[in-house]
Parts: sequence; C-alpha cells; structure tokens
Amino acid sequence: MSEKPDCFILRIQKDEVERKIFSLHTFYIGISRDWTPGACVLFLKKDAFICSGVIDRIIKVDSLQDLEKSWYAQLVFGKVSRFVPPVPLQETLLARLNPLSLHGATISQSDAARIEALAVAKIIS
Repeated sequence: MSEKPDCFILRIQKDEVERKIFSLHTFYIGISRDWTPGACVLFLKKDAFICSGVIDRIIKVDSLQDLEKSWYAQLVFGKVSRFVPPVPLQETLLARLNPLSLHGATISQSDAARIEALAVAKIIS
C-alpha cells in the first residue's frame, strides 16, 4: 500500500497570484521539491491559510514558454478549496513559527487535515 505524499505549504504575496489559483487552478513555483500528483498544498497569505489544493499535474520548466523560464515548474490543481474565512496561522499547530519560514515546508497529511478542519466553510472549485 503506497503512502499519501506529504503536504506542502506555499506563501502567496500578491493578489494576482491568488486570483490565478482560484480561477486557473495554477501556481508557478520557483523551488524544487518532491512535487507529486495527489500531493496537497496549503496556501498561506500574510498570516492566514486561505485555501488548499490537490496537485493534478506538474509542468516542468522545459515545457513552459520562454516568458516563464525563471520558474521551476507550474503546478496544476484538480481541486482548490477556499477557506471562508481564512484560517489564522495563530490558531494552528504552526502558530509558533514565522510565516516567512513556511514557504516550501512540508507537513504530514494528518497535520494538513487538522488545519483544513479549522475552516468554518470551504468553497470547492
């Protein structure tokens, strides 16, 4: 029986990036990790988790157009769940950590599920 892949945390700084996640289900990533289809990603903006997504496929940089060559890969999500309202970092098991240090961090599926369970409501697209 194969284990589920780890869950990753990615920080979002710009509203435009957030819109692309919700509308196009894509995120350009500049860091190399063991990205695998089926892995979950929690997105952190400022000091709150705003959504989660499940990776459907990974498009490596050599497959991307020249404009996007500064990125490692494009993550394409099959499902994105927006947390309404966002889940404050201070209410999670990661409260003691600096939000800046969480970009690219991995956490277990069970810890990710605990964070997702704190969402009052989810809008799934």
